[in-house]
Amino acid sequence: MDRNGALPDRCVICNDAAGGKRVTQKLYWSPFAWKLFALSAPFVAITIGLMTETWWMAALFWPLVIVLVIANFFVRKSLRVELGLCERHRRIRSVLRVLSIACIVGLVASIWSIGSDYEYNYLLLWGSIGGILLLAVMQSFTGIRTLTLKELSDQHAWLARTGKPFRAALPELPG
Repeated sequence: MDRNGALPDRCVICNDAAGGKRVTQKLYWSPFAWKLFALSAPFVAITIGLMTETWWMAALFWPLVIVLVIANFFVRKSLRVELGLCERHRRIRSVLRVLSIACIVGLVASIWSIGSDYEYNYLLLWGSIGGILLLAVMQSFTGIRTLTLKELSDQHAWLARTGKPFRAALPELPG
């Protein structure tokens, strides 16, 4: 799509009418080479440090992770896009958000009370972790985390993870 363009008033998942109700998302994109470097550099440092027994090199793991996370804020590009969601997908999105918040609250409560003598605290902890993982899977399969950026240039944005019916209804970008 054109970087300054707008998406049609259709659900980006199923292509049903969105009824003028739009959701604003800020999408981020980083070059693949940066992602590969940022993910591998801390592990390369710790591996070299352990193999050569230079412990200061192995100790660089967490400082390097922190520096790379901060650097990512300067490397990535962003795009704010308004997208349409039909009533059904908007409802699913709301329910999954509430469930996500409930699981996070349960996780925090279980970690906070882990020092007490109650046996159910570990069950609450593992149940919360399992709930968060299950919700992440559900959100990826239901299309709630709808759009991602495949690539971003000064003129164009290549979107990914939209529904096939939505993509089929869009005109091709010339060139």
